[in-house]
Order: sequence, then structure tokens, then C-alpha cells
Amino acid sequence: MRHSVLLEAYLEHELDLLRFLGKRLGSAGLAADLAHDLYLKLCRIEPPATVRDGRAYLFTMAANLATDHLRVEKRRGEIRVAADGTVWRQTDELTPERHAMARAELAYLETVIAALPARCREVFYLNRYEGRSQAEIADSLGIGVTTVYKDLKTAMAALVAARRRFRGHLPDSGQDGQSQENAGNATDEHGIG
Repeated sequence: MRHSVLLEAYLEHELDLLRFLGKRLGSAGLAADLAHDLYLKLCRIEPPATVRDGRAYLFTMAANLATDHLRVEKRRGEIRVAADGTVWRQTDELTPERHAMARAELAYLETVIAALPARCREVFYLNRYEGRSQAEIADSLGIGVTTVYKDLKTAMAALVAARRRFRGHLPDSGQDGQSQENAGNATDEHGIG
């Protein structure tokens, strides 16, 4: 098997590459995983014809992989933090009281979803209930992906604010986009507050 210029550079500079990725990612194990991913990528691609410095090109590819990995992990963390406000914590047993409270909270959240603008509700439904991607939703509704993202963000912010209000963490101040009067009516309707 004939090695490409980049594979030769990889084999020659593997230890330096592992140190570089380890410093950038803060984990030797993760550095080894990304170095392996880079090696596999190099095995699959045809190197550009005009690579003058295989080492520099290789380290640029490694830096890009590390940056992409860090970006994905940051986004996962943001999603976990956002989801943390919308998921029940199972710390104690399910009692009839907790079951009733969960049903009341669900009914309350349904009123919040019903109060969202029609397109925002539809985008939320297509994403969360039908599992469609943002690109698929944008295509089927004839809107931009950015609009889909903003509608999902609006829906999730409304649900997180409503859940906090329901549980008494925040005073009802209409922060989820509802007016004070509408939010108060929704609270009274469910016997909360």
C-alpha cells in the first residue's frame, strides 16, 4: 500500500500530534480518539496535489477536528442545561401527589404551548413530536432554517419559564411572552399560584 504524503506526515509526527491535541482538548484519551479519527480520514481522502508542508497541513486538520469537537461539546452542554429545566428529576418515589402534580404541570404547559403563535407551535410539534430536523421543517413550511431555530428557541424558552413559574421559582411576570393578564388567567385556571 502506497502512503500518501499526509499519511507519511501522520506516521512521522504522531507523538507530536497527540501532544498537540492533548493540550488543546485537555485529555490524552480524547486526543488519541481524535488522532485516530484523523488517521481514518487520511486513509479515505485523496490528498491535495499541492501540499508543500505535510506536517503543517496535518496539524491544521487536527486543529480543525479539535475545534469542531469542542464546538459540539459546548452545544451539548447548552442543550443539557436547557433540558435540565424541562425534565422531572426522579429523586424520590412516585406518589399519588406527584402524579397529580405532574398532570397539573402538563396541563399548564399545554396552555403555554397553545398560547404560542401558530407557526411556532407547528415548528415545535414537527420537531419534538415528529422528530423532524430543522432543515426538514424549514423545507416543508417554506421558511428559513434560522426562523425554525428562533421558533424552537421561543417555544423552549416559554416552556422553561412556565415550568419555573409553575414550580414557584420565578414570580409570574409574563417573561415567557404572555401578557401578565393571560399568564395570571392560565395560573388561576389550573389552581396554581
